[in-house]
Amino acid sequence: MTLRDLKFLNPFQFPSLSFRFRVPNALVASQTAMFFVALCATFSMTGLAWAETGVTAKTILIGQSVSLTGPLASIGTDFSEGFKTYIDEVNRGGGVFGRQLRVVLMDDGYVAQRSLFNTEKMITEDGVFALAGNLGTGNVMAVLPLIADKRVPLFAPFTGADSLHRTPNRYLFTVMASYGNEIEKMVQHLTTTGITSIAVAYQNNPFGKEGLSGVQAAMKDRQLVPVALAPIETDARDAASAAQVIARVRPQAVIVATAGKATIEFVREFKKTGTSAQLLTWSVADTNLLVKQLGKEVDGMIVTQTMPSPFSVKLAVSREYRQLMKSADKDKHVGYASMTGFVSAKALVQALRLAGPDLNREKFISAVESAKAIDLGGFILRFAPEQHHGSSYVESTMIRSGGSQYVY
Repeated sequence: MTLRDLKFLNPFQFPSLSFRFRVPNALVASQTAMFFVALCATFSMTGLAWAETGVTAKTILIGQSVSLTGPLASIGTDFSEGFKTYIDEVNRGGGVFGRQLRVVLMDDGYVAQRSLFNTEKMITEDGVFALAGNLGTGNVMAVLPLIADKRVPLFAPFTGADSLHRTPNRYLFTVMASYGNEIEKMVQHLTTTGITSIAVAYQNNPFGKEGLSGVQAAMKDRQLVPVALAPIETDARDAASAAQVIARVRPQAVIVATAGKATIEFVREFKKTGTSAQLLTWSVADTNLLVKQLGKEVDGMIVTQTMPSPFSVKLAVSREYRQLMKSADKDKHVGYASMTGFVSAKALVQALRLAGPDLNREKFISAVESAKAIDLGGFILRFAPEQHHGSSYVESTMIRSGGSQYVY
C-alpha cells in the first residue's frame, strides 16, 4: 500500500487501522507530512471532520426540561412557547451561521428526579450541544453536578435562586435577576412606605425556602423580623391552614414566596379570611394564571418582574416579542413567563453568534464570558469570566381589574 492509496482511505471504515511509517530519509518524511495534510483536508471536504457533540453542518441541538404538566404546568408551557417562538423566527431567517436550531423538549412535571433523568438522557443519548431554560430551583440544583461532569453548558435556566448566584459554576449562565434582588425590591418598597409588619408564606421546598431566607435577610438589614411564617406544600393541600396562620396576626403585608398552584390556593384562601393586607409575590408566580383563576380578587397585588413588560412598546425587545407572538397566533400565552422564554432564546442565539461558525462548547463559554454587554433590544445582559449572571433588573407591577398590569 502506497501513500497514494492511503490518501483515500476512510479511517471510520477501518477503526483498527493504524499508520506506522519508517522514515529513512528527509524526502520520505516530507512526503509523510504532506500525506497527513491531504488526509485531513479530505476528511474535512467529505464531512468527516471531528465536530462538537450536538453540532453538524446544518443543525445545533439544544435540550430543555420544563414543567408541561404538574403544579407549574402553566408557567412551563408559556415559557416554552415564548422560547420556541423566537427559535422558529431565527430558523426562518436561516438559523445561526446556516445551522438550524433544534430543541429537544421534555416534560419533568416539576419533579427534580425527572429533570435529572431528562437532562442525562438529552446529554448522553440525544447528544445535545447545550441545555437551555430548565425550570425550577430544585430541578436545576439536581443537574448541576451532571453538567459539570459532562462539561455541557446550561444557559438561561428559569430560576432566580440565590444559591446559584453564590456558587461559581463554569457551565451555568443566567439571564434573570436573583430572587434576592426581587425580595429586596419588595421589602424596600414596603418599608419606604412605612409598612413594617410583614408576614411570609413560602413554598415548602428549596425554591420557597430560598425566598424565605431572602425576606429574612432583607428585613434583618432593617432591624425587622417577619411577624408570621407559613410553609405551603407544592400541591397546596395546606393552603387554607397557612392562610389562617397568617391572618391571625393581621399583618400589614404578606410576601408570598410560592409559584403555580401554591400561589393560587394561598391567595384564594387568604382572601376568604377578610384580612386587609398588601399581598406581594415574585416573577415566577405566574400572573396570567392568578388573573385567570382569581379575577378581581388579585386586584392591587404587587408582583416583581425580572423581564421587560410584555405589554409595553417602550423597548424594542417587547415590540419584537408582541409582533412574533401575534404572528405565531400565541396571544393566549402572552405574559411574563413567555417573555422570559423569548428573552432566554434571544440571548442564547446571540451567544451562539458570538461563538462564531466554528462552534464548540468551550468557544461558546468563552464568547459569553468575554461579551461584556449583550443588547437584546433595550434589555442588556452583562457577563464576565467571574460573572455568569447577566442581569439584576427588577421592576414592580401591580395587577388591576381587567387583568392588565402597570409599572410604577
